[in-house]
Amino acid sequence: MVAQTAGRVLMPEPSVDVSQAAPPMQSVLSRAASEGGFALASLAAMLLAHCAALFPHEYAHSFMAYALGYKSNPCIIHLGGTSLANLVLLTEANEHVDYAPIFAAGAGWAVALIGFAGPGIGNGAMYILSLLLLRMRRVRESTALLMLVFWFNLMNAGNFYDYVPIRTFARNGDMGHITEGLGMPEWLGLIVFGIPTAVALWWLFGHTLPLALARLAPHSAFRRGLIVTLSVLVVFGFFGLAGWRGYGASSHALSLASLALIPVMLVACWPERRWMLRRWQGVRDAPAKR
Repeated sequence: MVAQTAGRVLMPEPSVDVSQAAPPMQSVLSRAASEGGFALASLAAMLLAHCAALFPHEYAHSFMAYALGYKSNPCIIHLGGTSLANLVLLTEANEHVDYAPIFAAGAGWAVALIGFAGPGIGNGAMYILSLLLLRMRRVRESTALLMLVFWFNLMNAGNFYDYVPIRTFARNGDMGHITEGLGMPEWLGLIVFGIPTAVALWWLFGHTLPLALARLAPHSAFRRGLIVTLSVLVVFGFFGLAGWRGYGASSHALSLASLALIPVMLVACWPERRWMLRRWQGVRDAPAKR
């Protein structure tokens, strides 16, 4: 209704849509704190998962050497020095096995078996275990458990990738021990071990990652973007740089190629991409299975 007062027309004040009003500062700060806490929790889970994947790898080497009679104490591994990188990521840790005497004894097969034990048995067993855990309802319904198991799965898959293809053509390291110990051409090692590695990475980005997006960040675009970004950076950056130095020109070139894949994989696996959106929303909206 329009009122007239002293020759002036008084128009009614426009109504304010409360739902479209700017959120209060307290709500914004609370949301920022929540997202920041999730980011910190993700980083902590990544570090724990990295260590949890590394120790089975190194001890698998060590115990295999002991079982074959080439090491006196399988519990002793080298943990490295006190540099910040090693204290955080255990970059200097190794199995503490002397391969030279084994080669000198003509036991190349033993060198190959010890070399295979790390990624093939240690990380292989942990990778399968993580897949089994991800199928458990109790894990899927717990944010903390799912976060830890997801990153544990990724770290074990990353351990496959940093050997095949990144260090397949190196003359040292686990792949060098396998190919040289068996007298196997590197290209054959790439095929034999590259196929399971490719399958593991396909399953990681095509199935496990959508599961993590659906369960860990069903209503947060920030968290979904963070999970995808960290996943790609860890696999193609951290593990991809394993051949950057100390493993020859071929491994260096493959590390460069892995870095170049980072933006490609970020675009391909971004949560709003049609195929990824369909997958993680399908997991989110699927009825719970007992």
